[in-house]
Amino acid sequence: MDIDQLKYFITIAQTLNFSEAARRVGLAQPSISHHINELEKHLGCQLFVRSRRSVSLTEAGMKLLPYAVEIVDLAEKAAFQLNHFEQGKGGHITIAALTTSSQALSECLARFSVLYPDITVDINFTSGRTQMMEINEGKYDFYFTVEQMVPSGETYEYMRTHTDYLCLAMPKNHPMADKPLDFDALKDERFIAISESDGPTLYSCIHNVCAARGYTPKVTCQYDRAEAVLLSVGSGLGISIIPGAISRVFYSENVAFKRIDGDDAIRQYVLAWRSSTTNPAARLFIDVARDIFINRKGNRDNG
Repeated sequence: MDIDQLKYFITIAQTLNFSEAARRVGLAQPSISHHINELEKHLGCQLFVRSRRSVSLTEAGMKLLPYAVEIVDLAEKAAFQLNHFEQGKGGHITIAALTTSSQALSECLARFSVLYPDITVDINFTSGRTQMMEINEGKYDFYFTVEQMVPSGETYEYMRTHTDYLCLAMPKNHPMADKPLDFDALKDERFIAISESDGPTLYSCIHNVCAARGYTPKVTCQYDRAEAVLLSVGSGLGISIIPGAISRVFYSENVAFKRIDGDDAIRQYVLAWRSSTTNPAARLFIDVARDIFINRKGNRDNG
């Protein structure tokens, strides 16, 4: 099994047509068929069901497809980085970020790309639970996240980037849209919630804010994506409580936002990294971030 065979397999799985797949990869149809036959022999299973009129994936083929995509993607990234290394170009850093950290991330990248244009940066936007797992695994060089997600101890260092706040989101034509926020008036409102399984720290923060104000949400819908929450609120399906930064990231023309006052509604965001990092490019990124978030803004850094 080689990378080319997996690429051909992916192309056929996408097109379900050997002739079209061969055209896309620049091979003759007998040649691409031969490569697939060799791949099937190597794996000991049939990947496609072929007939004169149609091609479909077998169950084994469907199981292989996501692994093949991941393997090819990793191989291409590795080849790209090695090519940069051989050409004497800069290093490489990886970043995982919450969408609510987009503004802080953008500010860092704008400065960093000017100072170090030859250093490549891979970015992945992740949700709360996924990012918690990735932090514990040390999968990335950097994490733009909330302070509560950073493990205690000496494994990670971090600097504060910005603060955000929770806000009540409601349709713009809601009767309370132009009135002061009153949780007592919300008891019968349909509530659209962020799922606990996908965003445990945000879910907990929202739950605590509601409890402290004597408000029990009447949950009618639950989503694991913030944009789905905003879409539902804007469509009139209910109200919600979300981080204010989300309103600046996702389209929300039909949604009105009311900031929730109180220290318990404030969320502190940070840039975190492993204390033991030896990546020279990562150290340069830390210096840039310190200049932005500490030297310029006067924030405190724990490491």
